[in-house]
Amino acid sequence: MRGPVGDRSTPVRPIVTFIAVASALAIAFAFATSLTGGPHGPLGAAGFVTMLIPALSAAILRAGTGEGTRIDWSRLPRRYLPVALFLIPAVMHAAMLPAMHAAAGRLPWSGHPAWPRVALNATVGLVVVSAFALFEEIGWRGWLLPRLVDRFHARLAIVLTAAIWAAWHVPFVVSGILAVSGVSTSQAFGIVPLGTFGAGLIIGWLWLRTESIWIVALAHGALNDWGQFAFKYMQAAADVNLAPVLLAGSVAVVVTGAVLTATVTTARPERTAR
Repeated sequence: MRGPVGDRSTPVRPIVTFIAVASALAIAFAFATSLTGGPHGPLGAAGFVTMLIPALSAAILRAGTGEGTRIDWSRLPRRYLPVALFLIPAVMHAAMLPAMHAAAGRLPWSGHPAWPRVALNATVGLVVVSAFALFEEIGWRGWLLPRLVDRFHARLAIVLTAAIWAAWHVPFVVSGILAVSGVSTSQAFGIVPLGTFGAGLIIGWLWLRTESIWIVALAHGALNDWGQFAFKYMQAAADVNLAPVLLAGSVAVVVTGAVLTATVTTARPERTAR
């Protein structure tokens, strides 16, 4: 177990280089997207490619410095599966559904969905999105977070990783790659990074508890696909401002993440059982 203040002998240059490479690739892709038609252009349609950048950055660091990921691919502590799958979506819906009711005067369900299709969409969507999320988690939680834990202490490492991850999303918001229906770009600029930061706290806590790339990839996939799942079957009026709804979900995730992060001891916890 690491000491309470981390190991100051852990080199900081690879950490800074990783952040710089991931950020530069994100900015370059976002800028190229803006020059080629924005979110409706050829690069905007391939926005999922952005999720490959953290894994690519980790590969570049490994090739250039020998600093590889710290991933045990065999680890899958099954008792954390319900937490990974349902915690973030449950927190978001608990905050956003009342906020939607307040904003629209009701929950504006659109028709009567066929439940077998809903279940199929939820399952397939989770699998596909989690597969892409895996590449992000290879970089953020598999490469960066363990080194920040070594350099500092576990709690601060979770916060720093979440903040860096949130900032990394900003170019995608500005370029329109990461757009939210019913929310303007200027509103999303403030709200999306906040929610991403909160999710980063939760996912970082999960990594420290499990050290399982599969658990954090599923949590990330559940965030992206199930986090606003009920709202895929709603149609609010054009004059309804959905920014407060998204803000409610973001704040709820931040509060939950902060509570979980506060429970982490400053030293790195021992591995839990498989």
